[in-house]
Amino acid sequence: KQNGVPVLSKQDIEAIGENFLRDFCPDALTNPQPVDVERFLEMYLGLRLDFQFLSNDGRYLGMMVFNDTDKVIIYDPDKNEADYIHADARTVLIDNSLLEDNQEHRYRYTIGHECGHDIFHSGFYSYNPNQMSLFDNDRTGDPAMVQCRMVGQSNYGARKSWTDAEWMEWQSNYFSSVLLMPKEAVKKVAGKPILEGKFSMAAYSMVSKVARTFNVSPEAAKYRLEAVGCLRQGLLHDVSFLSTGIVLLRT
Repeated sequence: KQNGVPVLSKQDIEAIGENFLRDFCPDALTNPQPVDVERFLEMYLGLRLDFQFLSNDGRYLGMMVFNDTDKVIIYDPDKNEADYIHADARTVLIDNSLLEDNQEHRYRYTIGHECGHDIFHSGFYSYNPNQMSLFDNDRTGDPAMVQCRMVGQSNYGARKSWTDAEWMEWQSNYFSSVLLMPKEAVKKVAGKPILEGKFSMAAYSMVSKVARTFNVSPEAAKYRLEAVGCLRQGLLHDVSFLSTGIVLLRT
C-alpha cells in the first residue's frame, strides 16, 4: 500500500515461508519435524532475542523492535511499576511468562510471529520512521516497535474492516503457521482429508497427531489443517483438551 503496509495473500505467505524453509532447513519440507524457531530467529535472520516482563498482566506476548530506542516500556515486578529500557534495532522481546514449562507452544508460535514482523514489516517502519507502536500510541512516543497482544487466529472481525495493524498481525500469524507447519509436511502427517460429516474421533486424532509432530498447540494445528484443506473448517470447535496429553486418539 502507499503507506508501506504489504499486501499479501495466503498463497504469497505460503510461498515465502516455504522459500525461507528451503534455505534454512530443507529437510523440514519433506520430513515432518519441529522447526528450530530460535535458531531461525537468531542464526538465520540475525535477530537478537531478549526476555522481559512486557506488561503487568501478560497481555503482550512479544515485541519487535525495528529501530534503536531507549524507550521500550516494560514492567518491573520488584518496583511494581512500568519502566523504560534500551533495545537495539532488530531485537525481539518475549514476555517472561512464555518461559514457563506449559507455555512452550505459545512461545514457539510467538517467535515465528515476530520473525514474520521482521520479514514483512521492516519496510513499513523504514517508510514511516515516525510510526508509533501499532496498538498503544498512548503508551509510548517512540517510533521503534510493534507490541503484539495475546490474539487468537479467529479474533478479528470482517476482513474488509481490518486496520493496517490487524492486517500485519494476521500476516505474521499466518507466517508463523507456515514456518512451524509446512503445507506438504502437514498433509503427509494428516493423511486422508476429512471434509464432510460431523465431528469424529478421526478428526481429533488428526489434530492431535499434527500437534505432537510439529510441537504446536492443538488449536494451531486445527487452524493449519483447515488452511491447507485437510480438515473442514468449523468441523471441530474446542480442541484444547488435547493439550493435556491424556487423550491419545487412534482410528
